[in-house]
Amino acid sequence: MTQEISAYNQVQSPSDKEICDLLASEIDKGLSDAESKIWHAHPVWFLEGNPIVGYSKQKKAFA
Repeated sequence: MTQEISAYNQVQSPSDKEICDLLASEIDKGLSDAESKIWHAHPVWFLEGNPIVGYSKQKKAFA
């Protein structure tokens, strides 16, 4: 996990951080050749310059 992505995960709530850390770990394992970085303020993994997968904390929707 890059320092940028780790910093993104660190500012999440404890339960969300746990989810983000797990996501980053699993994505890193599955896409070992990918470049990962913060892109548009969210963690994203790239293959050959193309964004493949990422995650972000979404705001709660109001009903």
